[in-house]
Amino acid sequence: MTWAFQTEAAPATDNSPTLAQPSVTVHMARGFIPYSIEVDQDYPGFASEMGRLLAEGYDELLTNKFTVGSGTGEPRGILTALSANTNVRVRVQTSGTLFGANDPYAVWKALPAKYRSRAAWLMSIGVNNALRQLGTANVYHATTVTLPDEWLEYLFSKSVYEGVYMPDVTTSTSATDGLAVVGDFRNYLIARRGGMSIELIQNLVQQVTAGSGPAVPTGQRGWFGYARIGGNSINDLGFRLLVNT
Repeated sequence: MTWAFQTEAAPATDNSPTLAQPSVTVHMARGFIPYSIEVDQDYPGFASEMGRLLAEGYDELLTNKFTVGSGTGEPRGILTALSANTNVRVRVQTSGTLFGANDPYAVWKALPAKYRSRAAWLMSIGVNNALRQLGTANVYHATTVTLPDEWLEYLFSKSVYEGVYMPDVTTSTSATDGLAVVGDFRNYLIARRGGMSIELIQNLVQQVTAGSGPAVPTGQRGWFGYARIGGNSINDLGFRLLVNT
């Protein structure tokens, strides 16, 4: 909403904000592990091991799709959304070259002030490593952390998180090769229909002759995992994306 100064005893104006419900499509993610009855009997702890693998695979899928998902049949990743919006892209000082010491300042400055207080950074380890090496004898202001440190944890006092599916450092001039995202991640909405569920399919069957005859057991069972989840940027302007062109 927008406030205003008004004269004494004058009627107050209506400063009500425009309220809108964000909309994020929920998609189905699935994982299936078939196995024989023999394996079930001969492998102690097989069920718990498969449950762990399904959970790990689900986490890895979400990490990927929340970053680079297309939005078609799957979540739309933050990099996908921002790369498509020219209003939030901040070009490096010298297009087609590795970023320099001035570029982190530029992308931070471009982020509107109202989003800075809750901002965080997202980047690959390659970009993080390159940022760590910006400080030189002539660029003392760009010194961050030294080699013994595992990760550059803060930029402009804001937390820096690793995005394993964020692009590495590159000299590409493609606007979709975003080097780093900074912004208030409350503007990226994740919608869930419950958490991940895992069910045991007791008997798998198949037709001996395709298209005819009854389906018969194969001596197999299966762990079936599924979840309904979606994600998308609901306000691109709450972010800025550093790009090479």
